[in-house]
Amino acid sequence: MVIGYARVSTSEQKLESQIDLLKNNGCEIIYSDIASGTRDDRKGLNEMLKYMRKGDTILTYKNDRVFRSLKNMVQLIDRFNESGVHFKSLSEPEFNTNSANGKFLLQIFAAVAEFERNLISERTKVGLNNARKRNKLLGRPTGSNQETIEKYHYAKHLYDHMDVAIGIACIKAKISKSSFYRVERQLSK
Repeated sequence: MVIGYARVSTSEQKLESQIDLLKNNGCEIIYSDIASGTRDDRKGLNEMLKYMRKGDTILTYKNDRVFRSLKNMVQLIDRFNESGVHFKSLSEPEFNTNSANGKFLLQIFAAVAEFERNLISERTKVGLNNARKRNKLLGRPTGSNQETIEKYHYAKHLYDHMDVAIGIACIKAKISKSSFYRVERQLSK
């Protein structure tokens, strides 16, 4: 079965031209979205991914209608391959997983995506090592910030001097009871 996917970013744009192209190229079912390509929660795309079966071909007008990024493209093409589903782009005929050239091109993109992930990992490690050499503290800061400490003192004042119950004092100071007791433990050390 040939399954089409069409997407436009805003409601001012029209899906009809993409849908007509997909119908004219044999699509039996067409899923569509009006949403930014950067979104993960595209209803039409998610329904299409659930519906597709082994032997189906996913057809789109252009790659960027389906994929958010190179990484996302590699992930979805892998998913298509694992499901025995082919992918084809009308405006970019080199993206056709039915052909040897298309498979080769996608393997190159997968290698580039992996290379990019490795570069990011290496840069992160170098940055962390340089930070350690500068005795820069890494990770989440320990202790409470100044705003939370001030809220603690206000709640403590209400409790100690105004005979306000601790729960009410925390509500008035806009601090949770667990934060109140955490700051108290921190300050008593």
